[in-house]
Amino acid sequence: MTVAADPVVRPRIWAAVLGVAVLAQTVSAMDSSVLNLAVKTLADPVAGLGAGTGELAWAISAYTVVYAAAMFAGGALADRFGPRWALCAGLVVFMVTSTLAAFSLTPLELVLCRGGMGVGAALITPATLSLALRASTPAQRPKAVAIWASAAAVGLAIGPIVGGLLLSRLWWGSVFLLNVPVTAICLVGIALWVPRLHVDQLLGDQLLGDQRRPLDWPGLALSFLGLLGLVYGVIQIGGDVGWTSPSVLLPLITGIALLVAFAVQQSRSRAPSFDVRLFLRRRFAGGSLVLTVAFFGITGQLFYASFYLQDVLGLSPLGAGLAIAPTAAGILAGNLWAPALVRRWSVRAVASAGMIVTVGTLACYLVFDGSTPVVLFGLMMLVQGFAMGTVVVPATSAAMADLPAERSGAGSAVTSGLRQFGGTLGIAVGSTILSAWYRSGLRPALSGLPDDLARQALGSTQAALSVARAAGRPDLVEAATSAYLHAMRVTAGTSAALCLSGLVLIAVCLGGKSD
Repeated sequence: MTVAADPVVRPRIWAAVLGVAVLAQTVSAMDSSVLNLAVKTLADPVAGLGAGTGELAWAISAYTVVYAAAMFAGGALADRFGPRWALCAGLVVFMVTSTLAAFSLTPLELVLCRGGMGVGAALITPATLSLALRASTPAQRPKAVAIWASAAAVGLAIGPIVGGLLLSRLWWGSVFLLNVPVTAICLVGIALWVPRLHVDQLLGDQLLGDQRRPLDWPGLALSFLGLLGLVYGVIQIGGDVGWTSPSVLLPLITGIALLVAFAVQQSRSRAPSFDVRLFLRRRFAGGSLVLTVAFFGITGQLFYASFYLQDVLGLSPLGAGLAIAPTAAGILAGNLWAPALVRRWSVRAVASAGMIVTVGTLACYLVFDGSTPVVLFGLMMLVQGFAMGTVVVPATSAAMADLPAERSGAGSAVTSGLRQFGGTLGIAVGSTILSAWYRSGLRPALSGLPDDLARQALGSTQAALSVARAAGRPDLVEAATSAYLHAMRVTAGTSAALCLSGLVLIAVCLGGKSD
């Protein structure tokens, strides 16, 4: 989507329109992480759904997989029918599927509903950015984009806080019902303040005016099925079947092949939903990939941190949410300070420092154990949030500044989609490593248990603790905790090592004259 040279008359109530866009974007971003603290409850066969580690990973990943894959179609629909229509449609889908998710009876039902929520979010995000841009004067646009980007980051950070607060008082489904009144408020705000905006389309140097952008159904199918196959294969590795199992190799190979076909198909399209040709621009490619790496590490971390805080440190869901809460303050501070830091030094220097500190905070898990003070954990999350702000803002600015104005919409869709892809892959890879090492560490302690109880204990830490209580095996509690801590350290160390690739991307791609 692009902003024409002579756009429609902008809304008079700029703050109100921006407020609607920001609230909608916040709630869609929040649901990327709101379920993280509910995984312990969902794993409980009595209080939850008795979900295993793989099912828990899918309950979280289903949202981000669909969100990332359908994001490109969401941008096309916003261009075709206008951002107001796309936002309304996305909010309605989000509201309905959130309600259904709250009353799911099986892990499969929850996964399917989470996927439906991802469809709604994929319509919401491109539409909110379009509204933020179209409602602003040229002078207001940098501020509008900064506020919009902060909403996405803060939504991701406050998800665990909101989830913990609700779980401390209500049942696990309440984390989804919260979406209903918020989306209703957004719909009322749209009816009161948001005008019908039409986005002109620009292909090459030709302005097509009222012609509507065609929907890229083949691209949508290829990207969705490719991501689904890739994530499914990665999660299956953690299901104790091994790398060589057909249930791992077939979806992995198929997923990669479909994503390659998607890239080829998009490169030949006149109106691509994911414009791979943008990656010929060094700074755009580098900034986008840095965002992917950063969200890979941070989003994956929230998955294993929730088990650590509740099962190892013994915190309640609310306590765990409050322990993660400093991240939001850190992100806000980092977002606000980053532009000034970039002016003082450079994009490359600020982003490099931020990435180094982010990797360092992930490495902190290598020394965390059952006696780590919660205050120390909270301080680490505060520092991590600030560091993330000093990575995300410069990387996003560098990527978007490398594009001409008529390509900004396509660039926004690409960077937003890659952030979600990075987070999805972070959860998939993190849960796989965590599950594999946890199973390996716990198996020696399961001797003497009936086969059905042993299989149940291998499903998750919460399941192992339940088995230990039922079987009168206090030694199994210590063994499960020790196995989980070792698995968490391996997972965090791997994430930190992979995130070091972000430093290489920053050094190679984010330097130059515009730095």
